[in-house]
Amino acid sequence: MRSRVRLSAAVPAVATFVVALLVLAGVTASAGPDRSPVAPVVHGAHDDTSTPFTLVDVPALVRHRADGRDLSLDRLLDRTARFDRWAISYRGDGLRLTGALTLPRGGGRHPVVVVAHGFALPGRYTLGSGTSREERRLGEQGFVVLHPDYRNWGGSDVEAGTPVAHPLGYPEDLLDAVVALRRARLPQVDLSRTALLGRSMGGGVALQAAVARPGWFRGLLLYSSVSADAAANARRWVRPGTALAARVRASYGTSRTRPALWHAASVSSYLDRLGTMPVSIHHGTADRICPIGWSERTATELRAQGTPVATYAYRGERHHFERRWPVFMDRTSAFFRTVLR
Repeated sequence: MRSRVRLSAAVPAVATFVVALLVLAGVTASAGPDRSPVAPVVHGAHDDTSTPFTLVDVPALVRHRADGRDLSLDRLLDRTARFDRWAISYRGDGLRLTGALTLPRGGGRHPVVVVAHGFALPGRYTLGSGTSREERRLGEQGFVVLHPDYRNWGGSDVEAGTPVAHPLGYPEDLLDAVVALRRARLPQVDLSRTALLGRSMGGGVALQAAVARPGWFRGLLLYSSVSADAAANARRWVRPGTALAARVRASYGTSRTRPALWHAASVSSYLDRLGTMPVSIHHGTADRICPIGWSERTATELRAQGTPVATYAYRGERHHFERRWPVFMDRTSAFFRTVLR
């Protein structure tokens, strides 16, 4: 069983209020030959996979030591004249985790973009999916792209149904992926030049990872991101009167009844840790899933800390960019070329 960090000073009473957080539902079934197994939905108070809601103890994540290892190139997913894209697996914190790795073809060492994917129901999510068109474009331009599936997704292990006082969740899996890639010592990979891209739910994951390990990353790009405030995300997706709301309330209270806990779960409370890391934020004005106001608030809070931020509003674009996606990708590529040169 994975060890857990000690209770943080910010939330000493968390364990008192933790109940059994995870009730697993659904049946694991086999998919087609090029698809991951269909994972069961996890109905948990901290990482419920039936919604984009996640909860992470940020101080615990900062203290936690990632132990990713044993990265394996398991299956070739795609081959072009410019890159190979592999299905990968690795180990981290007692879990077997999966993902995808795009490796440029030819000689030399290439900079790395770590991609944190957004929400999809586990039964519809396949290994390495969610940002494939963005990853393909980055692979064509000579970037290594590391895409962890996270626990409970793709072919990764499903988290055990035991109480978690200090959830570390998906950013823990992302950081383990970086460590596993470092230990793999692949000749194409230059991890001294690494940046993050997070989309939707993955925007929160990428921001949490950047706050936890700012020295690992040269830049952060957020695309249609969730809020940096845990309570705002809970209000959006944890609907009153549902079983999930009851589990969250019993385990973690609310931002009113347990303010210290929700402060620790809000990455907005720790944005000063990013220092002068460049951040690029992209959001559509017609996004009905993650309102653009969330990104505007994150940008304002980052600037207040002295972090350099560039923001781009895409008029008429919804959560998943379409018409202006080429413009977005031109800006994305330019950002990564600049911060990873």
